[in-house]
Amino acid sequence: MIASRWKLAAGSALLALCSYAAFAQQDAPPPGPPPDGLEGPPPAQSGRMPGPDRELRTLTRELSLTADQQTGIKTLLEQQVQQMKALRAKFQNESPEDATPDQRQARRAQVEQIRDETDTKISALLNDEQKAKYTKIIQRRKARMAERGPGDGGPPPSPDGGGPGGPPQGLN
Repeated sequence: MIASRWKLAAGSALLALCSYAAFAQQDAPPPGPPPDGLEGPPPAQSGRMPGPDRELRTLTRELSLTADQQTGIKTLLEQQVQQMKALRAKFQNESPEDATPDQRQARRAQVEQIRDETDTKISALLNDEQKAKYTKIIQRRKARMAERGPGDGGPPPSPDGGGPGGPPQGLN
């Protein structure tokens, strides 16, 4: 009699445990990427640039991209990432502190060239209304980059040796 109660209790506990596990799985998101690849939080980024998926989500939202446009633009953004990685690898052995201003400017020019080429290719996939909106997006991005200034992201120094507000005050 005690053995059958023990078996009944153990069976009930096992059934409750399995039911809880099945119930918990119902609330979990499906494994793998979302079907259209455009939802969910962006993956962690190691660099400063947004990843191609995040940028594609933004462009899709702001430009109302079609599925075909999304496919083409995603390919272009992934190509841009590969070009940037190759450029970074090229300069990896050089110390940023040892680079001359001309070398830093050349690096920035190469990065800007890659971005400009990608922007041109993306524009070719857009209709006239989307192109106008995309031009504004590019202008905003370039304005933010200009605000950050050269090098370490700070504003460019003024020619008279002072900071952004002019020469140092009270240093006689």
